[in-house]
Amino acid sequence: MNKEIGLTSLSGEQIALTSVDISAKLTGVLSEVEIKQQYHNSSSNNIETVYTFPLPIDAVLTSLEIEINGELLHGRVKANKAAEEDYEEAIVSGDTAVMLSKINDGLYCINLGNLLAGEAAVITFRYAQLHQWQGEKLRFYLPTTTAPKYGIPDLKSIEQHQIPQHSLSASYQLSFSITVEGLLAGTLVQSPTHSLKYQAADQAMKITFDRPQAMDRDFILEINKPKGYQGEAYWAQNGDNTVVLSSFIPKIDLKEPPQTKGRCIKVVVDCSGSMAGDSISQARTALIEILEQLQSGDSFNIILFGSTQRLLFNNCVLVNTANIQHARLALNDLEADLGGTKMQAALSAAYDSTVYKKVPCDLLLITDGQTWDEQSVIDSAAESNHRHFVVGVGSAVSEAFLTKLAKSTDGTSVFVTPNENMSQSIVQHFNRMSHFPITKAEMCLSDKYSTPLTFEPFPPHKLPLFDGDTVNVFTEYEGYPPATVDFYFEGEQHDPNSENDMCGASIAVTHKVNDLGLLARLAAHDRLAQLSDSKALELAEKYQLITESTSYILVKQNQHTDGLGIPELHHVPHQLPAGQSGFGSVSDSAMEYDSLMFSMGPTVESNISFSTQGAPVECEPMQSESTSMMPPISDYEIVPLDVPAFLRKSADIDDEESESNPTQTLADSLNEEFNPDDSIGMSEFDIMDLEELGEDETIIEMLYQLEHAGYNEQKLVAAWLSLYNEFNPDNKFTRHVTRLIRILCKELDIGDELIRVVKESLQADLLTLQPDYADYQ
Repeated sequence: MNKEIGLTSLSGEQIALTSVDISAKLTGVLSEVEIKQQYHNSSSNNIETVYTFPLPIDAVLTSLEIEINGELLHGRVKANKAAEEDYEEAIVSGDTAVMLSKINDGLYCINLGNLLAGEAAVITFRYAQLHQWQGEKLRFYLPTTTAPKYGIPDLKSIEQHQIPQHSLSASYQLSFSITVEGLLAGTLVQSPTHSLKYQAADQAMKITFDRPQAMDRDFILEINKPKGYQGEAYWAQNGDNTVVLSSFIPKIDLKEPPQTKGRCIKVVVDCSGSMAGDSISQARTALIEILEQLQSGDSFNIILFGSTQRLLFNNCVLVNTANIQHARLALNDLEADLGGTKMQAALSAAYDSTVYKKVPCDLLLITDGQTWDEQSVIDSAAESNHRHFVVGVGSAVSEAFLTKLAKSTDGTSVFVTPNENMSQSIVQHFNRMSHFPITKAEMCLSDKYSTPLTFEPFPPHKLPLFDGDTVNVFTEYEGYPPATVDFYFEGEQHDPNSENDMCGASIAVTHKVNDLGLLARLAAHDRLAQLSDSKALELAEKYQLITESTSYILVKQNQHTDGLGIPELHHVPHQLPAGQSGFGSVSDSAMEYDSLMFSMGPTVESNISFSTQGAPVECEPMQSESTSMMPPISDYEIVPLDVPAFLRKSADIDDEESESNPTQTLADSLNEEFNPDDSIGMSEFDIMDLEELGEDETIIEMLYQLEHAGYNEQKLVAAWLSLYNEFNPDNKFTRHVTRLIRILCKELDIGDELIRVVKESLQADLLTLQPDYADYQ
């Protein structure tokens, strides 16, 4: 056991992350968060640490810096290809480098390369976030760990080394503090997840953990809505322009109760192993509550899923006493015993569940969202003609995925931890199902004399809105700062013949002092999704924003690094979430909300304990036979799409023939020959070597032609190896092999001109042999 770090992995590997310290400031709906990750290399070799971690889906990263040996360096945002080139060049040159990348919404990876033996480093990054009100509470959400996901990661969207790792022995210490300022500092504050301490001073409230705590669950802080609160707005300068952030909560006063009869409600419940423990227990209680909310005239069905899915009824049935009683009896024995999380098949079964007549279909999904098959689920949902109302359950829910899933269907999402009242959240969601959404909204900014400065409709991606939702809108214009912002909106029930059938709110706009360009950067980030890829990249680099196309990069030059070698790869594993997959429980001991009114004195602090005894090694238990009365249905088979690979044999080969006659590619050969566990360097290759290692005859012929033209054979081969991954995106060299090739190119002094010659020659040959080659570029 590493006494200083206090942690080794199951394989005995020392883990370099020593601690995490987070501080935040919350002003209304806007928070600014700083995360410090402390690393130490206690080994005798240089190392590379890789840490893949979650952030909120709407986090906007604003800075990156590293402090090492008393030197502080700041990162810059570059396009991914340029950032990765800088990082890899630093690695093989013996320099220390940090790269922070966005894998997808809510998931990031930080690489710290060449942390030298005995060195310590502190990586600090900051982000800003706009929060949402859930009913009468604002929810500050901070994920600290990830749960194991079901399925196989798509290596086109995540690199092998970026896949999150988990360890039963991992136990990190997290320190946290947040300062709540302004109007919200005087309201009730509570956490359903952690025990807190409070200190009030200077019209602000500072909240901290009562002690460093484990990173085994998301941190949730709930702030009660002040009396009479309708929203808030802030302005700041961006050069000659004024940027305004307007946030409001629409409240629809219906003249009559919403018409809810004739709906079809399909309830889909995750019963996979990842839901075992607290989550499935809460879901069972919630489902009984759902049954009580169904109304006469509705039809419904319930689908349970894991590795397979089961329908309570063959098709949707009418709500009546007999059907409700049948459902209640079946749900009494609900357990998380259906294996993995095949969400796509379960949702497809729900979409296909026949409705007795043509009525609107709403789908309620209860899950922790732990699947790798995220994008295909979202794409199918968007085409299903079912609004999805999602309840994310657990101590480490996949918030980003479930938020996008609901939004793609014009639905909405809500998230609850095991210590919160899930039944209340379900009732709120059912109320949203029955209400008419806001489909049209406009806003007007006026100066202090009530003279309009701008009047414009809401951006389409902000709609529809449901009663009680939060909407955050940015406006940028050339002109004077505004004094007020007025909102006007109407729902599907709007009577176009009535001039007074419009709802709205008027909010004062406050100057955001010490803005330092933050509102302008947030406004730019909000526009990215509406732009083309090239325009989005240009805007991201201008405002220094991390996207899936840009990364933060910084490099520290080291001295005396001759013979340093490629750093040893060290993954930073996550703790398993408490209460997930039956691992411990968030409610093993009685826990009450920590709360405080601004005028109150110290509160009674509660303790939380977690049981990890008997924690399963398998995060997704094998499917067990069910004794439920529900009839099984056949699985919906998901057929992977074949993607043609350049320079390889036809993809139309029969599967059995392919398995019996596997083709060894160059990448297969070199990846097998060179691995990080060996310190073998890569020597020069000739063209015949490549042919024996499985390279395609087209490449071999092209290289021989260039050799006959007078180019050095070994340099030609090295130049081609440096280009290999670009032309073989589905069968790449590993990072280790790629780095050995980079070192070889440096030793042979391979210049850009030779690489250009090889690349252009290959492209010309491909266009001749494969006319459709250009389609892949």
